Amino acid sequence: LGFLETIWRMSLTAFDKPREVQVVIDGKNRCFVSTGSSGFVEFLNQPVGMSLPIRCWIHTHPFGSAYFSGTDIRTVSVWQPTMETAYVLGGIGHYGFWEQSNPQQLEIYRHNKLERTQTWKRKGEEE
Repeated sequence: LGFLETIWRMSLTAFDKPREVQVVIDGKNRCFVSTGSSGFVEFLNQPVGMSLPIRCWIHTHPFGSAYFSGTDIRTVSVWQPTMETAYVLGGIGHYGFWEQSNPQQLEIYRHNKLERTQTWKRKGEEE
């Protein structure tokens, strides 16, 4: 299995019920993982030793689809200066990809083909 597919499957099967999972790859290519509910994921303890830049932020939407929620938009807006890429996983072959060079858009793929682009105007505001 690929890295993203493994994260997706674990968000569905590794816990007592499906949970959102967050994975951060830091500037030294170390992996930090946390889980949460279907609306909020945070690190319960500060991720000691995490270094900038954030190479990639990956999180799952096990109850929905691949899109950025208002919380996700606020997260990438705040971290945009120090975060290179981000993925939101909504299923096998269904994901969104964000990158620092296009900070107000998320390309959403289904069956690994571009389905649509989600855009927003400014911090936390979707178009």
